[in-house]
Amino acid sequence: MTQLTYNEAFDPYHAVFRFMRLHLACDISARLPFDTMRILDFYLLFPFRVQAMKLFSSDTGWRKISKSYENRAPYGAMPDDSTIFARMEPFQRAAAASLVHSGHLASDAWDLNEVKFTTHALPATVSVRCSELNTHMKDVVDILCQIKARYPLGGRDGLKDRTGLLEYRYDSV
Repeated sequence: MTQLTYNEAFDPYHAVFRFMRLHLACDISARLPFDTMRILDFYLLFPFRVQAMKLFSSDTGWRKISKSYENRAPYGAMPDDSTIFARMEPFQRAAAASLVHSGHLASDAWDLNEVKFTTHALPATVSVRCSELNTHMKDVVDILCQIKARYPLGGRDGLKDRTGLLEYRYDSV
């Protein structure tokens, strides 16, 4: 894929960094479906798009927070959410494969299309930078951690359905 301009969404190295941010912020220590990680990553990168998600009635206040990040929207017109999300997948997979290779993700979980962070310590400079950015975007990071904890991935009214980013109708429930 040839790019004329840089976009963080299509940079596997930036995806590695975002995965680390999510891991540190949301304490992802248990196995997590890779699609859940992909969705969280999408909203970390594009927090202003949380507004389009069908939220639980108790979470509708998140739309106001999401709207406050509209200044982070790219300067040019972007395709719809599902198109961007689909285009991000190969870069997210490359990032996860790199983390498996470096020992930060468990290979047995990755073989099952899941992510499980190992106890392998991150370099101190990476941890500090992740913490700085997570603190700077604390409201969004808190939303993403709540989504991870409270919204199931599959089925009707699951994360796939509520975001419209992935097909849910063929999920086994």
